[in-house]
Amino acid sequence: MCLVDVEEGGRGPDIACNMQARDGLAIRTDTEQVQQMRKSVMEFLLKNHPLDCPICDQSGECRLQDYYMDHGQHDSRLADPKISKPKRVDIGEHIMLDAERCVACTRCVRFGDEVTGTGDLRLFQRTDHTQIGMFPGETLSHEYQGNLADICPVGALTNKDFRFEKRVWYLKESASVCDGCATGCNIRVCHQQNEVFRYLPRRNPEVNASWICDAGRMTYRKHAAASRILAPRVDGRRASWDDATAAATERLADKKIGVVLGTTATLENHVAAELARQRYPGARLFVLEGNDPDSLSGSDTFLIHPDKSLNRRGAALVAGDAAGDGAALSAALASGEISALVVIRDDALSRMGADVPETLVFLGDQAHATSRAAHVVLPLASLVEQAGTAVNAGGRVQRMSRGPLPAGDSLPGHEGVDRLARAAGGSVAASTASAVFEEMASKYTGLQGMSHGALGDLGLPLAVGGADPFVEAPVSSPVGK
Repeated sequence: MCLVDVEEGGRGPDIACNMQARDGLAIRTDTEQVQQMRKSVMEFLLKNHPLDCPICDQSGECRLQDYYMDHGQHDSRLADPKISKPKRVDIGEHIMLDAERCVACTRCVRFGDEVTGTGDLRLFQRTDHTQIGMFPGETLSHEYQGNLADICPVGALTNKDFRFEKRVWYLKESASVCDGCATGCNIRVCHQQNEVFRYLPRRNPEVNASWICDAGRMTYRKHAAASRILAPRVDGRRASWDDATAAATERLADKKIGVVLGTTATLENHVAAELARQRYPGARLFVLEGNDPDSLSGSDTFLIHPDKSLNRRGAALVAGDAAGDGAALSAALASGEISALVVIRDDALSRMGADVPETLVFLGDQAHATSRAAHVVLPLASLVEQAGTAVNAGGRVQRMSRGPLPAGDSLPGHEGVDRLARAAGGSVAASTASAVFEEMASKYTGLQGMSHGALGDLGLPLAVGGADPFVEAPVSSPVGK
């Protein structure tokens, strides 16, 4: 499809992807001859292609459909039956193969050879009997299978999780960051009517190149899971935001307060720190080490980081050098130095194995041991339902855009924490996510000189702090090597 006319310095019609630029080269990309050549190529590509468009998941983002509209639109001259190939072949945990739709572009083969290093998919047979497949008894076993569906230009490789779920032209997309681990892979959140249907990788050469792991891809499910916290609660009973924040303020009064900044929280950490500094001056800040019990498992040298916290470096940046860790918090609770805890998006009790303090206020979006034990629960939007920023393990500050609206009675994180601050005496944060980040950039070393707009789609490196040793940026290590 990249045939061009080479008028000077070449050998006539040629494929552009195989030509090197040189002096005297003159090409034409849209001549009558080029159009006819591309139309002929399309006829070959479609000769045995099944008419699956009405039921194919790739319909709407299929390059073959696009090329047909640009260069095809002809009646088939094939009088013989089309060649049949295997359909609906289960080749891995996440991927289904339909060999009839394959156009033998070899993208999937090269992905296994050059990216994961697993060499699992191959081309078998010849001419119009050529098809992709795997050796008998073999299945895909790596953690990046979903990328095969992303790079397939037709519907030959489809993601089982998304098959027959939604027509893609109904979906809206927003740019965000995967919260599965500290790598912070860039993603596109695909949603419709406030329901998230899938995550797709978003290219960032400095973080995840063009890929995302399967475990991170599947984290979209938790935004509609039964574990979502959708309404404020006081002592286990549903309440309004006003009643819940008033109850929290009353119970925190005259207490020795500790504030746990969540390692998966974003802008709300800054607002929580300001709440502690302005409304509860004696409060201590904590950033806990380790991973929550329900976090993803495993790691590799490619994308999957052993730290499963999206924003640990950002939380530490906000908390400052005086912040305590899990051991310090456990000791303070045991000695009575702290009698009340405010926890932001963190399963602190499970992580420390601590008893429930005299007063426990939880703000977050997922139910776990800490939220179930809390005396007051305030629901926050999930990370794709709000705008925010996070600092990944490599020290890159990345911007997250809001996708669907917050579910239930939940509020964006910075608004929810500020509602608690207002109940305690007055607002401590700006009203918009961009304005909150501007406050942070003026306050914290490492963010100075940055602006919310300047972060753009790719983010910016911290001004200080170096890189995390677990992650190389840009990504370069194949999985299988």
